Amino acid sequence: MIAAVVLAAGVSSRMGKPKQTLPLNGVPMLEMVLETLRRSSVGRVVVVLGANAAVVRKRVKFADELVVVNPRFAEGMSSSLRLGLEHAGPEADAVIIALGDQPFVRTRTIDKLVEAYERSRAHIVIPTYHGARGNPVLFDRSVFPQIGRIRGDIGAKPVVQRNAGDVLEVEVPDGGVLVDIDTPADLMEVRRKKSRARA
Repeated sequence: MIAAVVLAAGVSSRMGKPKQTLPLNGVPMLEMVLETLRRSSVGRVVVVLGANAAVVRKRVKFADELVVVNPRFAEGMSSSLRLGLEHAGPEADAVIIALGDQPFVRTRTIDKLVEAYERSRAHIVIPTYHGARGNPVLFDRSVFPQIGRIRGDIGAKPVVQRNAGDVLEVEVPDGGVLVDIDTPADLMEVRRKKSRARA
């Protein structure tokens, strides 16, 4: 079974308000991420909340996802990574680490990561768009202990670097793997592009 862990515990300091709940096409950003995963082939979805957890729970519609709250979110992203992996379950052969501020990743991209992993059993599977590495990234259970040793406000990039020889890149026709929304300017740009596309 492949699980997904959605990191959505951040303070949203650069946005100035909880970005997990900001609407895009009338749907909260985090809910768009979850809807993509619901349609995918992953077997379990764990959502890690932290800052503004009560607000997020109120405004985002959750379904079968396991929602956990990281009381140590102030320690940075690595603490949410560890908590998410703990709740992925012992039957998870691998975990896809997804970001709560990347709402435009396509379901087909998630499925391509899973298919590539099941075919190759690579330790790490990374989507690329026009050669540029993006997110989400799939990690085999064998590297979970390495992720568990990360500290601070960083993701799993040190594990990717340490296991460079065991990384499989999967080219996808999905620019969403490179788009995350951190600031009001990011949000305005995304909304401008969407309105232009509808025009």
